[in-house]
Amino acid sequence: MEVHIPKKKLLSFLIVFILAIMIGCSSEDEAEGKTEPQRDEEPEEEEVVETEADDGNEELEEEQAPVDEEQMIEGKVIVKESENTIRVEADTNLIEGTKVEVSLRRAFGILDTVGNVSTSKGEINEDGTVIVDFEISDEKFFEKYKGLYAELAIEVQPEEFIDNETKDTYGPHGENFKGPLVYQYEVFEPKQKLSTIVNILVGDEKTEYAIEIPEREPLPDDYGETDIWMEAEVVDNDHRFLYVEGKTNILEGVTFSGNYYSDEDATLSQVWTTTNTYVEPDGTFSLPVRYDSITEEGYIKIQSAPIRSHNTKKMIYSSYGENFEKLSGDVVIQEEDHQEIELILKTEGMDIDAPEDSLITEDDGELKIQVPDDVLFDFDKSDLKGEAKNTLDDVIAILEDLDEGEDIQIHGHTDNEGEPDYNLNLSEERAASVEKYLTKHGDLNHLNITKEGFGETKPVESNEDEEGRKRNRRVEIIFNKK
Repeated sequence: MEVHIPKKKLLSFLIVFILAIMIGCSSEDEAEGKTEPQRDEEPEEEEVVETEADDGNEELEEEQAPVDEEQMIEGKVIVKESENTIRVEADTNLIEGTKVEVSLRRAFGILDTVGNVSTSKGEINEDGTVIVDFEISDEKFFEKYKGLYAELAIEVQPEEFIDNETKDTYGPHGENFKGPLVYQYEVFEPKQKLSTIVNILVGDEKTEYAIEIPEREPLPDDYGETDIWMEAEVVDNDHRFLYVEGKTNILEGVTFSGNYYSDEDATLSQVWTTTNTYVEPDGTFSLPVRYDSITEEGYIKIQSAPIRSHNTKKMIYSSYGENFEKLSGDVVIQEEDHQEIELILKTEGMDIDAPEDSLITEDDGELKIQVPDDVLFDFDKSDLKGEAKNTLDDVIAILEDLDEGEDIQIHGHTDNEGEPDYNLNLSEERAASVEKYLTKHGDLNHLNITKEGFGETKPVESNEDEEGRKRNRRVEIIFNKK
């Protein structure tokens, strides 16, 4: 039997059949695509490579970021008297281009400057080194200030940050500085700097000094509180200074001054020049105190007042009051319209009274009697004056009591007025005159006595003014303490 299918239905059937075949082929292609997972994993490998590259960039960025370490400045200072120059050779961990400033002033906080000098600057090299030649404009600097201590300051200050890399690394105000070389100070606003000090004896045979990093102590638990305490002691002395070391809870940057008094009745200190120091960042302080002659009843007075020049004045006044009115404690005293800090420190005598019109100093057991030239001689003379007898008789009484075989040195000194050869000859003649009187009028045969003249070569003060020249004209009698 023949079946008749209408043309319209036959056409619809063919269309559906063709569509089914096309859909089936598409499904097989998709199925085949799913059997090739490596094609999808290749981009993942590319992503891993990109991640490793990014990690490398991050490591480079970390190297360029602000360093999280303490800043260091070490090296040496070389005095080149023949070139009128002081050279700084330093090794640091500072970034390249950081500016280092070198300046010169009187040492131990004596406030006047030394000669016509300014500052010198240098830049840190790629390897962290720097060399700065401090050229002294005063051609007679070493002659004028021979025998004085000068303070060479090596500093890095944020005012010198002129490039963005330095500012970003250390902070525009030095706030990122870390370590024992960091000091707070104020120039319109609080800042931090790096600073290290080298003390130089002008004209000394020593010409090389080390740049060292200080060791800091832990801060006191009550650091910065208004109930003030201080403790201090004399740790050493030489023929010029009594060296005081102390600890306190007073804020960094407070100024202390020190003076030596002969006894409780003295209204004036022995030396008109006051030495000053600042409290260190760890609450410690070091204060060399000038003296003329050690006495049995002598003492040191350490003071601080609100009128002094403090390194961090705004912070100090904010904490302590502009008149120190917020302070309390055993070392705080009341004055008429303000309070001050004061510590009295008794010193040890030597069981020897200075001869009349003379001074007596001590350095590690060595005693030195200094007799001014005008006590012994007329101007430009080497013959003893009649009134010199009283002073030299007192010297004899001290020397006669020394042990058998002690060495006694008699040294003559002058200022730098006149010709060096003439001054040398005059100092030798004066030392000989003193030696002759002592041996003639005293029982000193048990001692080994020598005499020598040094002329103007060993000053104890600057010859720049009459007061200094007067102190340099002297005869010294030197011996060891019993």
